[in-house]
Amino acid sequence: MQQLSGFWIGSDLDETAFGNFAEDMVTREDLGRLPNVLLLAERHAGFWETERGQLVLVGMLGMLVDSLETGDASEALGAISACPPRLAQQALDLLIAALPEGALDAPQEMDDAMLFCTAILAGASGQRAAVAALLEQGRPGRVEAVYGPPAAMIAEAYAPAPEKAEAFKPKLIIWDLDDTLWHGTLADGDVPVLIEKRADFVRAFNRHGVVSAICSKNEFDKARAALEGFGLWEEFIFPRIAFVPKGAVIRRMIADMQLRPENVLFVDDNPHNLHEVADAVPGITVVDATSGACDALLEELLAGQAHVAKSRVADYRLLETRVAEREGEQLSDEEFLLKSGICATFTDRMDNLEFAERIEELINRSNQLNYTQSRIEPGTIRDRIQDIDHYEVLCAFVWDKYGYYGLVGVAVYAFRTRTLEHFAFSCRIMHMGVEDAMIRMLAERGYPLQASPAFRKPLPAQSSRAITTLSYSDAEVRARVLAEEAPRDWSKVDLRIMADCQSGAFYHYSRHQAVTDFDNNPRLFSLPQMKTGAYREQHFPRHLVYAAASDYIDWRWEAYSREIDYELFLDCADRFVEMAATGGHKVLLFLPPQGLGLKMYELHMGCVPERSRVWHPVLNHYWRGVAARHPGVFTLIELGEELAADELVHAHHYVPSALQRISGMIDDWYDAVKAADVLDVAA
Repeated sequence: MQQLSGFWIGSDLDETAFGNFAEDMVTREDLGRLPNVLLLAERHAGFWETERGQLVLVGMLGMLVDSLETGDASEALGAISACPPRLAQQALDLLIAALPEGALDAPQEMDDAMLFCTAILAGASGQRAAVAALLEQGRPGRVEAVYGPPAAMIAEAYAPAPEKAEAFKPKLIIWDLDDTLWHGTLADGDVPVLIEKRADFVRAFNRHGVVSAICSKNEFDKARAALEGFGLWEEFIFPRIAFVPKGAVIRRMIADMQLRPENVLFVDDNPHNLHEVADAVPGITVVDATSGACDALLEELLAGQAHVAKSRVADYRLLETRVAEREGEQLSDEEFLLKSGICATFTDRMDNLEFAERIEELINRSNQLNYTQSRIEPGTIRDRIQDIDHYEVLCAFVWDKYGYYGLVGVAVYAFRTRTLEHFAFSCRIMHMGVEDAMIRMLAERGYPLQASPAFRKPLPAQSSRAITTLSYSDAEVRARVLAEEAPRDWSKVDLRIMADCQSGAFYHYSRHQAVTDFDNNPRLFSLPQMKTGAYREQHFPRHLVYAAASDYIDWRWEAYSREIDYELFLDCADRFVEMAATGGHKVLLFLPPQGLGLKMYELHMGCVPERSRVWHPVLNHYWRGVAARHPGVFTLIELGEELAADELVHAHHYVPSALQRISGMIDDWYDAVKAADVLDVAA
């Protein structure tokens, strides 16, 4: 048997050995090995006509039905993904023969699992148009919460390819080798001559976000040696090189890569291979490598990717490793996930500003896992992120023992109107349970969304049981993410912005990001920490920006009293002032507007605006006294004098243009203080 990156090919099996392998799979009830059997089904077509083959087929049907009894169709769909249409039809005929006479005339009376299995086999046999109708006819009288999600998953898996309303945009190009990527046939002893233009295409597509794979009928070692000689081996992912039919291999390859056929291009010089793949993988685009249209199409597709400046090869390398290990150890979905060491962390509010472009890209590129089927106008997500009084923007970052997957999920929820605008994920985390983890995280924040009408596609059944959720406020977790997404030298941090949830906006607009750190709840400083001593666990660089309004709200003090206690406030504030003065700090102090209309002091849910409006001038007066007593330590800026009425969301929150202007004030203050330090040293 041949082993290829953990992917079992077995192209040297005779029919008896193949039968033994298939029987062993049924005996062990090992559904994870079914795709490997189905990949070779056409090569051993005669086996299925024998009594032995029929018994194996019956056993396979039992395994599929058993897996569907759990209510999760994903495992069965994955297992059957490489099934040749003729064999699927043969299995369907066996299943129908086992049903009571006339059962298909009344599908609403069939058992859920039997109906699902019938629909899957119908779709796999090529009767895609009948799948949704069959499932819809079987819906009456069933429990929708149980029946709906797997039915929708199966219907989507076999939905006829839609009319292409926009230009074809590939995510994957699958290349043949002989007379496609090079001139000559390795198996005939030819010395291959590289087609340089095609090699340039492979490299260029990689640079612009489209990955390339190989499906070639060749000896693996010889083909790899040739590609290494051309310096191309590392340019390809998921190489499938063996003397087996290409239709089933490519069908399985696309499933393993968690892509849709509609986003895949297959390039081959052999008309039989092209027709076989087109028939086996509905929705895929194929092109004859010998035609004049081939290079013209590749040129056109490459031009359409010019705006993408990111390689995704490393992302798919991780997926390739995961697939290889799972195939090699023959683990079930749940076993594999539990063994993978999956970790996820979620960012919210202003922490997401530095990921704005990636968030928009994820929403606009995601199709398979875009559950709201929504898109976003480029450049507008920043407004949602900064409008913290109306929107919750939550992003998921994921990694496991195989590597780091990055920002792979986003939810945008308008909590005042209870509207879910976006819920989209990267296909790299398909079947990992990240969607469920995101739903749970939103529910913890008071936004239960499982039954949101905004979902245009059903959520997968996978739970997040295998995922360890880590807090982004944990210094090591945050450092892990930023090391991948926005590397920086933390030893150079010289400025900290302590303005609660708006801190990240000031950082985002700053010209001093390289030396700045910023707060974001629950990763923040607040005055009560001066009493508890919790401030000692935090890092305070020499230069600090403090928005006093952060501590003008009752709930900040709720550990001690239901509302602000003035004596306690003074005690904590005096301790902070002493720390700053004796620690050699320079502090830029922002005071919130006072004397506004009552509406401007409706600061948060449960707030008593009458009390807030009274407290603001009292507490502002204290800080004015601090600045007067410590002119070399505290610099005071009165936002009530700097901001116009239309720049206020309320007394504590400001519109993006105002946030940008305040960031400029911080930058100017920092420049002035640093310049003064230089003069002091010179003197």
